[in-house]
Amino acid sequence: MSQSKGEINISDLARRRRMLIEIERSFFKSRTNTSIEILTLLAESDFSARLSDIYEQTKATDVSVRQHLRALERLRLIETVDVTEDRRAKIIVMTDHGRAHLLDYAKHLAVILTR
Repeated sequence: MSQSKGEINISDLARRRRMLIEIERSFFKSRTNTSIEILTLLAESDFSARLSDIYEQTKATDVSVRQHLRALERLRLIETVDVTEDRRAKIIVMTDHGRAHLLDYAKHLAVILTR
């Protein structure tokens, strides 16, 4: 069966998705979108955000968000900073290593998306 211009090639889409999953596993040691969602939120917020905002804006449960934050900290992509005015509040900050890692991830995505 031939494919006309503009039609979606399901085989190509599946191949690209498989490549994306492999990249996500490699970069974030996870297959879920929560880690990427957190890092995207940080990148869109000048590389830092209140923990309460991350909970509010992600589509995952609070337990899942905490697990992903711990995993991202172990990878040295983020760090947690206390807010001096409010001992209960926390700020999540993307580290320099995290910024470089995210940029490398974006370059890998660009290769997949332009094929």
